[in-house]
Amino acid sequence: MDMDTAYLFLNGEFEQGKTPVFSFKKENLTIAVDGGIRHLAGLDIVPDIIIGDLDSVGADQLRWCREHNVVIKQYPPEKNETDFELALEYAITHGAGKIIVFGALGGRIDHTIANISLISSSRYEGKDITIIAAGEEITFIHSKSIVSGKAGDLISLLPWGKKADGVTTTNLKYVLQDETLYPDRSRGMSNVMMADDAIIECRKGKLLCVHKFM
Repeated sequence: MDMDTAYLFLNGEFEQGKTPVFSFKKENLTIAVDGGIRHLAGLDIVPDIIIGDLDSVGADQLRWCREHNVVIKQYPPEKNETDFELALEYAITHGAGKIIVFGALGGRIDHTIANISLISSSRYEGKDITIIAAGEEITFIHSKSIVSGKAGDLISLLPWGKKADGVTTTNLKYVLQDETLYPDRSRGMSNVMMADDAIIECRKGKLLCVHKFM
């Protein structure tokens, strides 16, 4: 099994057919995060493990896991971490440097904000963690990143927590050159990719990058 890449399926919104499962390979580590098992079952993908307190997992889904020899790692409901955080730590502990997350958005707004905030942690700097939703992907840029898509895609760059200094972009319509972006201003919203790859650099701080496929 290739532990370098891990797929995490959470219990949020997942529109089959609209949310691409990028380059999914069965040999990659696949984790069902509690009720996210419903998405995997719908795709007929058997995960390697299911992690969480299992409060959103039905008896039939649990039986399906056992029938397919899925490892079940159950935690008590009274815990300090969310199921998503536990799954992230499991993936990283088992060698994943690239983590692709599905079903992290939608439903309760507090869950959505918490899930995005979690992947911003400095603990995960150097890890390639991307949240995939219907038609868009979300990631954090700590220093320099290449965003791949196509000309015409939209890119929004949002400073996270505090201002971001030294923001420089290449192949975006509205060029940023060693600029400062502030969290209470909208300077980095809705830029446009002018080529299939855009380069984004940030000297200090971090940027929430929302890439919308057009």
